[in-house]
Amino acid sequence: MNVYVIFLYLVLIPSYPLESDLYLPPLQELENSLITFIEIERDAKLRSFDQVKSSDWQDALPSLGLAYTPAGDPRPSISWSPLQILDRKEQKKRRKMDRESIYLGYEILITDRLYRLRQLYQDYMIDLDALTLKQSTIEIDEKLYAIQVKKYEENLIKPSEYLQAKKRILLIRADIETMRQELMKRKNEVLYEAKWDGTRVRELSVR
Repeated sequence: MNVYVIFLYLVLIPSYPLESDLYLPPLQELENSLITFIEIERDAKLRSFDQVKSSDWQDALPSLGLAYTPAGDPRPSISWSPLQILDRKEQKKRRKMDRESIYLGYEILITDRLYRLRQLYQDYMIDLDALTLKQSTIEIDEKLYAIQVKKYEENLIKPSEYLQAKKRILLIRADIETMRQELMKRKNEVLYEAKWDGTRVRELSVR
């Protein structure tokens, strides 16, 4: 096989781009998804908190009871203390502090979760770059293997040489597939951490 034919094999054999389902949405969209999820969770907790605390006003009502006259006849009685007003104000102040504590707790949670999301995203990007580089080299390996196949069909090389070339390309393909699977795992981990709604997932490039 002459140099010109070899050149045609290297040029005309199609390349192998990465599948679109290996890519993640942009980091900003993932961060927005996570923040929205946590804020919804926080607001639900606050609503539940307010519903429980909304009955505090009942503590300020007079207490109804039953008393007896000197003659021993029963009659209704009402008791009330100014301390109830003070206690009511204290409860209101404490409830405000509890609400602020919930807000602060969720702000800390958002910060922590965003940090973890960014770390996972960075790990994903490292693996994506490695797979992209590996993918560019396998394109050359595939073309060289095609040349060996052509030589074998034309009886220009020994069967043992052909088998060695085939074994090599199969190992390279297996390595690529392993890297793809690992990258997909990282992608799923990032999407879970971001609480990404699958119905919004688009085929977006991370670049």
